[in-house]
Amino acid sequence: MITQDGSAVKPEVGKSMNMDPASSSRAEVAASPNWVRSAPGGKGKRSLQRSILIPAAILLVVAAGICTYLHFNGPAHGIMKKERAVPVNVAVACLSAVPIQVRSIGNVTPYTIVNITPQVSGQLLRVFFSQGQLVKSGDLLFEIDPRPYRAALNQAEGNVAKDTALVEAARANLSKDKAQVGQLQANLNRDVAQLTYASREKVRYAELVEQGAVSHEQSDQVNTSEAQATATIEADKKAIENVQAVVRSDEAQINTAIGTLKADQGAAESVRIQLGWTQIRSPIDGRTSSLNVYQGNVVTANSTNPIVTITQVRPIYVTVTIPEQYLNDVRRAQQTGSLKMEAEIEGSKKDLWGGTISFMENTVNTSTGTIMLRASFDNNDMHLYPGQFVDVVLTMPPSGPGVVIPARAIQTTQQGHSVYIVKADGTVELRTVKIGQTFGEQATILEGLSASEVVVIDGHLQLTPGARVKVLHERAEVSRGVGS
Repeated sequence: MITQDGSAVKPEVGKSMNMDPASSSRAEVAASPNWVRSAPGGKGKRSLQRSILIPAAILLVVAAGICTYLHFNGPAHGIMKKERAVPVNVAVACLSAVPIQVRSIGNVTPYTIVNITPQVSGQLLRVFFSQGQLVKSGDLLFEIDPRPYRAALNQAEGNVAKDTALVEAARANLSKDKAQVGQLQANLNRDVAQLTYASREKVRYAELVEQGAVSHEQSDQVNTSEAQATATIEADKKAIENVQAVVRSDEAQINTAIGTLKADQGAAESVRIQLGWTQIRSPIDGRTSSLNVYQGNVVTANSTNPIVTITQVRPIYVTVTIPEQYLNDVRRAQQTGSLKMEAEIEGSKKDLWGGTISFMENTVNTSTGTIMLRASFDNNDMHLYPGQFVDVVLTMPPSGPGVVIPARAIQTTQQGHSVYIVKADGTVELRTVKIGQTFGEQATILEGLSASEVVVIDGHLQLTPGARVKVLHERAEVSRGVGS
């Protein structure tokens, strides 16, 4: 509809134009654009609303994101960030002597290993322990059939008894022959006395014959008596020599009988020992392995295959290798008795077991550049098990003072190890350092840090180089040192 001033006015449907409702609807449809007319039943209006609201919502989200970015990263926020102080805990670096501590992996080895091998042959009658059981020295482990060895012992003891009787008989003969020697010696003494008397009579009768007091016949009788006495003495001496020969024969027989007796006694003792070997007892305290021969089988003396192996685990050894650079420190600590070794088991980091260094290899392994140490542990609680790998901590006295800080102040970066240094103006500086010895919660700094400088020990995650910090707590006890 065109007004008088030439402007177009949209007629009010159903009021300013005399149209019925149906005609009005058709007119609206005719006046609507094509994309609206294509949605019958009023759907075109809803599509138009959605087309307008969705882009508007997207624009609002983008605007909110831009505002948030500008808020947190704009110049105003940068000024606020620099001005905000980060709360941290610090410690003062100090000069102190930190003990030398070396960590390595050690291997648990038995104190002693004994392979139980039978010393006699026979059937294995009984086994007196369970596989893997702890046994003590002297405990009965096995029994081999003792009957053949008991019979052999009885025979050997019979031979010993027979030889003992022979020795006694020979000694009795010796005593008898010695008595005979004594009797003959007495006869000899008697005959010597008679010869002396006869000799005197001979001299006296010779004088009487010259005087004519006796006849020559009487003198001859006296001379004959002297000759008989002399002959008797010679006979007595020969008899004594014969009996002495018999005595020597008796002594030889006794020696022979004693030798036979000793041989049979040795044979009997050998069989007795073999009989004792039919019962096999544990020579040490330890833990048994699995059985290689079971009850009822026949075992052979001195077999190369042991029937069981016993490992002594109380005490027990831990073997460890350390770099050769610590060799002088180890030797110095050994001389002063201050070398300390501790072992900890995986999963039991809070439990440390102390040992005593009992052996150090006499040469350095040229292939690995390490030296082997071995320590003995009481292992009364049986925590250490043969073949087990443990973490070993070797502690030695400090070699000299150095700059010490808490170990948790050290950060690992792409450049290596670094620490945050708190400067005088309250800001922090990230400085690269070289770490030396560590002991517990303390670490020695070889390069990059001086004593009395302040380092951050807590609050690193919120720090950047140049950030301002607020000290909440300062650890002053570090300055008193560790080994001083």
